[in-house]
Amino acid sequence: MRRIGVLGAGTWGMALARMLYNSGHQVTVWSAIEQEIDTFSATRQHPNLPGMVIPDGVVFTKQISDVCKDQDVLLFAVPSVFVRDTARKAKPYIRAGQIIVDVAKGVEAETLFTMTQIIADELKNPAVKLVALSGPTHAEEVAKDLPTTIVSACEDMAAAERVQTVFGNTCMRVYT
Repeated sequence: MRRIGVLGAGTWGMALARMLYNSGHQVTVWSAIEQEIDTFSATRQHPNLPGMVIPDGVVFTKQISDVCKDQDVLLFAVPSVFVRDTARKAKPYIRAGQIIVDVAKGVEAETLFTMTQIIADELKNPAVKLVALSGPTHAEEVAKDLPTTIVSACEDMAAAERVQTVFGNTCMRVYT
C-alpha cells in the first residue's frame, strides 16, 4: 500500500484516484475549487463520470499541504494551464526524493516547456523524481475499469518502474 496525493479533482484525477484506491492504496484528493471538495465528499460522484462511485475511503482535502505531505507519490492531475501555479503552491510541502507523476498533457505557450519541465522549473529540486504518465487511455475508460494501457516515462528508470508498480493493476497495463 502506498500513500498517494492527487492534485486535481477533474475527471482524470478522480478516475485515477478511484482506481488507485481500489488497487489498495491510501488516496487523498485536493482541488483548488473548494466547492468541488464539498460536493464530492457529500455525493461520492463526479458529474462528468456517470455511474462511477468514489469509494468512501478516498479522502478529500481543501489544504494543499495535506495532499502533499508524507505521500509516497504525488499525482499532478490539474489542467495544463494550472500546472505551474499548482507546482508553485505545492513546492513548500514537497520533499527531496518525492515521486511526482504528471498526467496533464500539453506544452506551455510562453516557454514551450512540457508539464514535467514546468514542474521542475517551479520546484528547482533535482532530488524530486518527475514521471510523465501518458497514453491512449481516457478517464471514462478508467472509471469503468475497462482494459487500457499507459506509459510511465522518466529519465530515472527506477522511478518509472516504481510508478509502473503503483499504477498497474488488472485493468491498467503500465509500460516504461
